[in-house]
Amino acid sequence: MGDAVADDGPKEDPTGDPPPPPPPGRMGACEVCEEAPPAKYRCPACSVATCSLACSRSHKTRGGGCTGKRDRAAFKPITEFTDRDVINDYRFLEEALLEKDRAKRWKPGYTAGTEAAQRSERPPATAKIVGTLTREAKTRGVELFCMPDGMARRVANTTFFDRKRNVMQWRVEWTFHASREIVNADDDVDTAGDETIERSSSVSLRAEDPKLDESTTLLDALRVHLAPGPGRAARLHQLRRFADAMKGATGMNAGEEGTTSAKAPELAVYLEKEGCPANDKRYHRLDVRKTLRECLEGKRVLEFPSMQVTVLPEDEGRFREPDTCVT
Repeated sequence: MGDAVADDGPKEDPTGDPPPPPPPGRMGACEVCEEAPPAKYRCPACSVATCSLACSRSHKTRGGGCTGKRDRAAFKPITEFTDRDVINDYRFLEEALLEKDRAKRWKPGYTAGTEAAQRSERPPATAKIVGTLTREAKTRGVELFCMPDGMARRVANTTFFDRKRNVMQWRVEWTFHASREIVNADDDVDTAGDETIERSSSVSLRAEDPKLDESTTLLDALRVHLAPGPGRAARLHQLRRFADAMKGATGMNAGEEGTTSAKAPELAVYLEKEGCPANDKRYHRLDVRKTLRECLEGKRVLEFPSMQVTVLPEDEGRFREPDTCVT
């Protein structure tokens, strides 16, 4: 019996040719490497074929960059639709419904201790409370509109109906508008060809009454915000023209006739007329010597009244009244 021949390893090709290249994969060759090995991955966004994680990261930095995420809203012809596309669209709609539900449950963050934080912690008003406010407002000649839960004015509304006293306590917001000054075209201001323009000399200031009795006159309500007090010097300095007009109105109430001229400043309060177009707003001028109930009678109110406070004749024509509508 002959001796066994030892296997010394693979035998060399007697022809001397290099080994054949590996067979290409089903995705073809890598489009990033210079050696072009068989690709293993395909980018969902741009469909570039890559062979490794390094190549996948490299192609995202080339050119305009690639996010690597498929455009789920991209158009695709119906002829190219497959079962996978239907499933992807179905999942996309499910995620959209999930985001909608998450948005309903989302609660904005407010600084602890602020009034906004306290309002956010307050549970939404029940349908019974909203119905009571709407009904009581209607008995007073006020058409009250309440917004859905979660809206800013709905959350901020603190209007309350006192059953024992049979009194509506309205939330009232006051906006004290700054004076307007006339600027000549010769000044260093772009007037767009006009001879004069008007601009506000300072920002408007806001104040609020969380629960104002309907039996309170507008003048008495404003007197509280314009009264001097500790720590209010800077604010009252900005409201000095309203305080001066308040003194004139108080003098007229006291019967001091003849002490003021025809051009004396006069305090004016306006309430926006609901239902007007946004580009053509109108405002009701209210009598500051009447009660809040009398002023709101026959008006439409969205959640709560927002009063615009100005001084006449300085701000004459700033708020167009319904009687001056051009039809």
